[in-house]
Amino acid sequence: MGESKVEEALRMFPLPVSVVTVGRGAVENALTISWASPVSFEPLQFMIAVDKKHYSVEFLESTKNFVINLLKADQRKLAGHFAKRSYTGKGKLDEVATREASTGGAILTDALAYFDCEVVARYDAGDHNLYIGRVVEAGVLGEGEPLTTGAGIRYVKSKPS
Repeated sequence: MGESKVEEALRMFPLPVSVVTVGRGAVENALTISWASPVSFEPLQFMIAVDKKHYSVEFLESTKNFVINLLKADQRKLAGHFAKRSYTGKGKLDEVATREASTGGAILTDALAYFDCEVVARYDAGDHNLYIGRVVEAGVLGEGEPLTTGAGIRYVKSKPS
């Protein structure tokens, strides 16, 4: 089946690739997203779009926090790791170095930068939910350029996980 004109056009729109961690402490999940953006300076707020069928929606609804971990240009393999479904008994976060953010979420210590957010709003957006998070902590962890969808990574609609 060929790519539609809409999919082709979307692929031309470069977006930063991030790993979003959700949850607190030992009950966590992580997913690769490319639909994240700052939406306000005062207060500093970010938006993430998460497929309504994704397992992480339960975490976002209950814990009301997320951490956007902006990946480095050379972290395509890491983006792929978090784009996979979790396997029973094995968490995706078990295989990477993390530290706890002030909201209790996980910061990937090898990321380029992070934004630790508390959810302040959720909006219905078709097959996705938009979550607005107020940034409570942020930092730069490394040097280099961010990984973007223009680097050969493209957004694909997720299947229920």
